[in-house]
Amino acid sequence: MGRISISCLLPASWHFSISPVGCPRVFNTTLRQIVVIGILAAAVSLLYYSLVVIRNKYGRASRDKRFHRYLARVTDTEATDTNNPNLNYGIVVDCGSSGSRIFVYCWPRHNGNPHDLLDIKQMRDKNRKPVVMKIKPGISEFANSPEKVSDYISPLLSFAAEHVPRAKHKETPLYILCTAGMRILPESQQKAILEDLLTDIPVHFDFLFSDSHAEVISGKQEGVYAWIGINFVLGRFEHTDDEDEAIVEVHVPGSENKEAIFRKRTVGILDMGGVSTQIAYEVPKTVSFASSQQVIICATFFFSFWFILMHFCSFVFFGLSPLLHYITSKTKASEDGK
Repeated sequence: MGRISISCLLPASWHFSISPVGCPRVFNTTLRQIVVIGILAAAVSLLYYSLVVIRNKYGRASRDKRFHRYLARVTDTEATDTNNPNLNYGIVVDCGSSGSRIFVYCWPRHNGNPHDLLDIKQMRDKNRKPVVMKIKPGISEFANSPEKVSDYISPLLSFAAEHVPRAKHKETPLYILCTAGMRILPESQQKAILEDLLTDIPVHFDFLFSDSHAEVISGKQEGVYAWIGINFVLGRFEHTDDEDEAIVEVHVPGSENKEAIFRKRTVGILDMGGVSTQIAYEVPKTVSFASSQQVIICATFFFSFWFILMHFCSFVFFGLSPLLHYITSKTKASEDGK
């Protein structure tokens, strides 16, 4: 009687014999061997099932996270709920060379998660439009009449006061930041304009406004603020576990901790204003520039340490207004030469 023998990479005593004629002996093995084989089969099945479940779970979590990010961008266009007592507000007046704009921001209380930043958004009115207003001319036009600056900027502050709940005014910080249009003025004229703002605004408005809240910022500050703003909006300061996110490895020089820090890759900015242009972008630690063109940002965002080496340039008289003047003068000269 012929036999078919099947063997595998198991102990030598494990041998299965099948007889083709009537199969009088199906398995030539012991009960113990059958139990062990059953356990192995069950373990393999359980492992496979676990891998499938984990993959589906984290894949679904990643998809849900992307969905919620999209949903957040959509809900950003909704009108701000001014009846929400947990909302905080902040006001920034950007005094540029061609005009001044006021922006009103709002954010809820922090959720307590040390990995999350404040959820700061632009305030939106009942028509879901951003609470923004612009007036002309630029604040530097009052260089010879600084006593008129408060009256000039008053419509902007009244506009903000109408949108921010009255009960929140005293706890709402107000910042007035002047850029290149003011930087090109003599320091005495700059001080006279700021002094008028610091003296008159608290008389008519009860926002949180101290001496340090009105200033002429440097080109370096202007570039860094723009860089921080765009990277914040793009979520580059947030923690992420997504595999599709661009990650950069950073070693903090001089730190006792030799382990690298992993975070999202940032983007650079080129900001062309009315009078000046700012360029700011992150550079690898192997690149070196003059100290005046280099900015090192060391910050802790809710227990998360960040070290960023940046290159920055500010070009006065390379803004839109000088550029248009240059083009116009060249065009006129060319026409006169014909």
